[in-house]
Amino acid sequence: MAAKIIIVIATLLQIFIATQSEGLMRALVELSAFLMLISLLLEFKPKRQSRVSKVKLHEH
Repeated sequence: MAAKIIIVIATLLQIFIATQSEGLMRALVELSAFLMLISLLLEFKPKRQSRVSKVKLHEH
């Protein structure tokens, strides 16, 4: 849970820095904020069960 909070804070910080800078620095900050957001979304995405385990659950 703490890792998720750190990623959220870091992403917000990156967005703030992007609004204050220009050029290459802004592009790099925007890219890193985007990648952090993707990692955050992957953390919150529910884990999918494999097809084999679903079949076993339905057999019982």
